[in-house]
Formats: sequence, C-alpha cells, structure tokens
Amino acid sequence: MKTLAGVRVLDFGLLTAGSNTSAMLADLGADVIKIESGAYLDPFRVVGKPDDNEGWWNRSPQFRFTNRNKRGLALNLKDPEGQRVIRELAAHCDVVVENFRRGVLDRAGLGYKELSAINPRLVFAAISSQGDTGPERMNVSFGSTLDATSGIASLTGYQGEEPRISGMDVNYPDQIVSLFATGIVISAVMVARRTGKGAFLDFSQREVASFTLGEEILAASANPVRPNGRRGNKEEGVAQQDTYRCKDGRWIAVTHDTPDPTIDSFCGDHDSATAVSALLARGVAAAICNDGSDLLRDTALQGVTLVRDERGGLVKGLPYRLGDKGISIERPGPDLGQHTDEVLRELLGYDDARLKKLAEAGVTSTTPTMGEV
Repeated sequence: MKTLAGVRVLDFGLLTAGSNTSAMLADLGADVIKIESGAYLDPFRVVGKPDDNEGWWNRSPQFRFTNRNKRGLALNLKDPEGQRVIRELAAHCDVVVENFRRGVLDRAGLGYKELSAINPRLVFAAISSQGDTGPERMNVSFGSTLDATSGIASLTGYQGEEPRISGMDVNYPDQIVSLFATGIVISAVMVARRTGKGAFLDFSQREVASFTLGEEILAASANPVRPNGRRGNKEEGVAQQDTYRCKDGRWIAVTHDTPDPTIDSFCGDHDSATAVSALLARGVAAAICNDGSDLLRDTALQGVTLVRDERGGLVKGLPYRLGDKGISIERPGPDLGQHTDEVLRELLGYDDARLKKLAEAGVTSTTPTMGEV
C-alpha cells in the first residue's frame, strides 16, 4: 500500500519548486491533480517545446520529467467558472501546493483564507521566492537569483574569480525546497488528520537555501571582514583536495590527508579508472567525476535518481528508497487537461451537459492561448 494513499492534492505547482513537491507526494501514493489551462501552461511545457507541430505542449521532456504520477485538469483560473470549480474541488482535497507570485490566488479568491473556509483541514503549501510576508515578498526569482540572495553563490567558484550560479540545468534552490516542502506537508497532513485543523505553510526558497549555509553564516558572524568564501575545490583543514585530468580526458576528484605533489602528473599519465583504482589501493579517497551519461548507465541509481516512463522518457526519481525500492511510474506526466472530465465526474459528479458547457465556454480549454495568469 502506498504511504499517502487516500491523500488528495490540488496542484498549482509550476516549474520545479512547486511541481516537484507535488510529484514526490504523488510518488508516495497521493492523488495529485495538476491544474493548468490553455490560458496558462506550466512554463516547462514551453521551455521544453520540441517543435511547432500540433500538440507540442504535450511533448516537453522537461515537463514530463517533473510531473509523473499526476492527473491533469484544465481550468482557467481567470474565469469565474474556473474559480468556482476550484472551490468545489477544495472541499474534496487535503493539500494545496502552489508557487505563483504572491497574491495571484488571493486575487482569484482562491487563497488560503477562502479555501480553508470551505475546508478547515486543508494544508496549504505556499512556496515562493522570499516568503509570504516582508518587503521582498513580490520579487520574482529563479534558481540563479536564489543562488545569489541565499548566499550560495558566494561560495561557488574559485578564489579571486566571479561567483558561479547553478543555472537552469540544476536550479539548486528549487530542488532543495521541494525536499523540505514535501516532508513538512506530510507532517502537516498527519496533524490535520488527527486534529481536523489544516495549516498555512509559508516556504521561502531563499530562507531554505540560506538554512543550508549555517556554518558559513556562523563563521561570518565571528569574522565579518574575512574575504569571500569562494575557494574552488579546496577545503579548510584538508591537506589536498582537487580534481585532476587523466590521460583519457576524464577528471577524477581526490581528497588526501597528506600533500602529494605527484598526483597531478600521475593522473596525467594514467586513464581515469586505473588512477582511481591505484589511489584507492593507497588509501586515498578518489572517484571519477561522472556526467549525465554515466549516471544513466549506473544500475545502482535506477529507480532512485532516474527512471524511464512507459513512453521511454526520462523521469526524475526519488531521493530515497522505500522498502528497498525507488520510484514507481504509474502514469506519465499528463497531457494538458488529460483527466479533466474524469476528475470532475469522479469528485464533483458533473454530467455530460455540464462538462460540455465548461468546454464551450473555454473554461476547460486544452489548446494554449499563451495568456498569463
């Protein structure tokens, strides 16, 4: 039995921070209902646009990578009828996940105040750049700007050089907030099930990212005028730590408790596998620097870091195992609005006439108009 079987999630999550939070809840068995519309797509559908042919919005690898195991429901949140349907659905859900800019759902009458009045046990997870309060609450951000504001970028890069950001391929702050958010949502659902009282969970991506730098912040408080913390691969208190290029062009990482000036030339004279094997035999910590292709071939990571769905597309895995098992893909990321009729029939009892009326009014449109919420 799935851990979160019986938990239902209304998912307004976009890109990574929101979408991956709800995806991990889905991986654990929650019924996650992904809300989009032709008027506003998850941006990953556009970022991963493969071509200009009909249905391009349903073929984005980036979208499918992060939205497995969900059902897709098309509802225009700008339309009063779409808003009304959301309020009806909220009565049947346990969790809301959203990472819109602050105020978007409030202006639509779909914020925590309105939805919790309908369903007092609702756990409302608001994942935003700077949190729900404070002078910077309306700031828009991506992983790169969060790298900067959290302090992470002050540590990444080489001494004397410019800061490095994780970039669109990683968006590190988005990844870590989804891990924290998933765990806290589960805890809040457990409390709500016991007490009948939900909660508003205010996640600031900046604060979560800064939380991971506790030792650096502590060090800065002791020595506020110290130089920037960028030091490349070097580590204070470690005699030798760096990456070295081997004869076959691959890099290896080495950490050694005794300085050894010969390691650089040794690596240059040997291929990576031989160099790592020899160093390990000497008791020196060493490993090949893997790239994406290496990770795909690593059978130990199958079902944990990466897995393929029924269409053969890559899907982000779970960062842990349950019962020695990784992720199970029960359905690929949904087409836009793929399960609209199914969900509205099942949860709200809508009949054909009502579904047809919503479709004709454009409320449940699955053709992109590329407007903005």
